[in-house]
Amino acid sequence: MSLRHSAIGVTVLALLALACNLPLIGAPARPTPSPAALPPQPLPPELLASSTAEPTAVTEPVPADGLPEAILILEPGPGSRLISPLRVAGMADSTFEQHLLLRLVLDDGTEIAAGPAIIQSELGTRGPFEGELAFSVAEERNALLQVSSQSARDGGITHLASVGVTLATTGPVQVLPAAPHSESMQITAPEPGDTASGGVVHVEGVGRASFEGTLVIEVYDEQGNLIGSRPVLVGAPDMGLAGPFSADVPYSLAVAGFGRITVVDPLPAFDGLGHIASVEVRLLP
Repeated sequence: MSLRHSAIGVTVLALLALACNLPLIGAPARPTPSPAALPPQPLPPELLASSTAEPTAVTEPVPADGLPEAILILEPGPGSRLISPLRVAGMADSTFEQHLLLRLVLDDGTEIAAGPAIIQSELGTRGPFEGELAFSVAEERNALLQVSSQSARDGGITHLASVGVTLATTGPVQVLPAAPHSESMQITAPEPGDTASGGVVHVEGVGRASFEGTLVIEVYDEQGNLIGSRPVLVGAPDMGLAGPFSADVPYSLAVAGFGRITVVDPLPAFDGLGHIASVEVRLLP
C-alpha cells in the first residue's frame, strides 16, 4: 500500500514563495514528484541520533508535558542498526479496527517493506502494538521506519510517526532505546467536530519541523481529495525545537461534508513524510 503524499509539489512552490517574500496563495494539488527523483540524502539529525546506550525493555514512557505521542515507536529507537527481519513495537491510541501500517522507506523514496500491526487493546483504548518487517538491501542504507493509521472514510493518513534507522545485510544488530516524548504535533484549533466555512479554515497548534522550520497544513474533503494547502513556519527558538504555528488556509469546496485538517512535517528525502497529525471537522463551502 502506497502512502505517498499529494501535497509535496505544492509545498515546494510555496516554500519558494516564502523564501522570496511572495504572497502565498492556496493552490490546487499537483502531482507528487517521483520518489526516484529524490537524491539519496542523510537523515536529519533529529531523526537519526547517535547513541551508545544499551537496549532497554519496551515500556510506555510518561511524557513530562503535553499529550502522549498518538503513535509512539519504542523499538527500534533512532539510530538503530538492523538486519532483517526487524521488530517494531510501541504504544498507540485507538485507530480504525485497531489497525496500523508499518513501512520501511529508503533515502531515495523506495518502499522496501510494508505490513500490518494490531493494537493489543479493546477498541477505543490505547494499547501496545508490535510487528515484524522482512527486508532486503544490497548494502548498508539509511531508511525511515513509518507507523501510521488510516481513515475509515477515505483511507487517508490520520496520523504518522517515523524513526530513522540503518539497514544492513550482516553484522551486529544494535537496537537503541527510544527517548520518552510527548506528541510531536498538536493541533489546538480547530478542535474535532468543529465547523469551517467561507472557504478559509484557521489552524493553529504546536509542533516540530524537521526541514527549514516549515510544516504544511492541508485540507481534505469527505472523499479524501486535497482541496487546500499552505506551508507555515514554526515559531521555535531554533531548528528542530517545538514552537507554535498558525495560519489561515483557503480551500475550495462545492458541497458541505466531513473533512480532515492535516499537518505534515515534510522531509527532503525518503517519501517526504516525517510526521503527520490530523483532526476531523465539518466543512462548509
